[in-house]
Amino acid sequence: MDPKEEWLRYSGWDASEHDRWLRDRIASLFDLQNPTSRQQQLLHMASLRLTLQDLPAAAYPGQEAELRALAETEFKDPA
Repeated sequence: MDPKEEWLRYSGWDASEHDRWLRDRIASLFDLQNPTSRQQQLLHMASLRLTLQDLPAAAYPGQEAELRALAETEFKDPA
């Protein structure tokens, strides 16, 4: 399974329409040939999120919030 498919399947961001919107925007970054430094950071954080799901929440308690904040900044919600 490639990283984009893994993100879409295991991110856990499917509870709301907004979660799915953010999940899909992040997934689109996996297709970029030359992501910007901010986009590279988002991709790194998304990969880290998948890795951390196997660990206790205390391992990096603010990681998901940081990833969401970064994604919200990068992808301004049209709603």
